[in-house]
Amino acid sequence: GVGHMGVKVAKSMGHHVTVISSSNKKRAEAMDDLGADAYLISSDEAQMAAAADSLDYIIDTVPVKHPLEPYLALLKMDGKLVLMGVIAEPLSFVSPMVMLGRKTITGSFIGSIEETEE
Repeated sequence: GVGHMGVKVAKSMGHHVTVISSSNKKRAEAMDDLGADAYLISSDEAQMAAAADSLDYIIDTVPVKHPLEPYLALLKMDGKLVLMGVIAEPLSFVSPMVMLGRKTITGSFIGSIEETEE
């Protein structure tokens, strides 16, 4: 899926990649097959707290409504949360989490093969 491609592209560009998932079910695939550098379980409050302010950007591929605050808390100053999962209802977030860290929430559709190659 989109998340798999995101890991592959980011790794090929030399980035340190952390896969975030709600359970441990995808750990082996993320680490062994896709080459992720780290794996974070979003339902584990201790792991999420330990990872706070550690990521430059997050590519969010979740296609259902979900709280953004746990992910915004993971971003460093000037970090970006890129929404790629199509969600048919309004999202909400606590605005100070964005303002205090000068964080950005943006979105992107997947482009054509030509755009992806570019």
